[in-house]
Amino acid sequence: MKNTILLCFLIAVLSFKNDKDDEIVVTNATMPSLTKDAKGNIYMVFASGNKLQYVTSHNNGEHFSKPVLVDTIADLVGSAGRGPHIVSTSSGWAILALDKAGNIFVYTKDESESWIKRNKVNDVADVCKEGFVAISGKGDSLYAAWLDVRLTNKNKIVGALSADGGKTWNKNKIIYQSPEGSVCECCHLSVAFASNGITVMFRNNLKGNRDLYLIQSHDGGHSFGEAKKLGEGSWKLNACPMDGGGITVHSDGTVQTVWRRMDTIYSCKPSRKEQMVGKGKNCTIEKMDDQNVYVWVENKNIVCLLPDGKKVNIGDGLFPVLQALNKNQLLCVWQNNNNVYRKIINM
Repeated sequence: MKNTILLCFLIAVLSFKNDKDDEIVVTNATMPSLTKDAKGNIYMVFASGNKLQYVTSHNNGEHFSKPVLVDTIADLVGSAGRGPHIVSTSSGWAILALDKAGNIFVYTKDESESWIKRNKVNDVADVCKEGFVAISGKGDSLYAAWLDVRLTNKNKIVGALSADGGKTWNKNKIIYQSPEGSVCECCHLSVAFASNGITVMFRNNLKGNRDLYLIQSHDGGHSFGEAKKLGEGSWKLNACPMDGGGITVHSDGTVQTVWRRMDTIYSCKPSRKEQMVGKGKNCTIEKMDDQNVYVWVENKNIVCLLPDGKKVNIGDGLFPVLQALNKNQLLCVWQNNNNVYRKIINM
């Protein structure tokens, strides 16, 4: 009887420990970014002080490896929505990371080599002062866009294309400059590179309104069309909300967006009326079998809205990131008290 009770107690303790260990991915870490490669492996990059590190999972996020150092960067940016980004390519992986001076560093890796530091993305030094950059890829073609102060000392949208998985980058192009001087200074951008071209979403600053805009290229980033406002309403604000949004593209080329106006999260397609999703901030979007999944922060708690309307409470924290694992599961990672946590969400 005593042995049975002891065995039950040990099983309960071990089960609790495993649940706890599975929930936290890495300590002393900020601003995680996720990607999934063609084999289904998950890569997560993050900042740990001045250390740029990553972990991997080969079982759909159930367990992650110990952190691996990519590089040490003086004054690495890794806070307040600003941090490194990782993307899978046909030939491997690419990481973008910034320093506080405003430079965008690039690291690439394939399966047979260690991380290699490449030339910076920005071809003018110290111009990404706000520390916001976004990246998306299609095969070995990558497109990066960022807030840039070159020429006018005002923030504008600048971008660059890489055709070789991040090893080299084309000459930087100014793709949007506000006629009133500066776009919104402290909100992150989003980029989607898909069959319909390259789409960049950013928060503008026109006539005192801090609204989200889309701008698109259909020739690999060589030229962009007119910037178009999202939604019918506007946000009159004499400040920066420090909140961007997220975009994804469905298989038919339809762009889907999510973003915040005041205390409300909205979603819409370009040129369509916005629809309320919830209340909160720090929102983003992921697609699962061409269905939209949203995640945001509501009263310091991260919540996820599934396609069937079910709302999942994930946990306390900020800056959630979603990655579809398959047609039935999502991985969410987020930051809380300088630790990165994860949760697998079942549909």
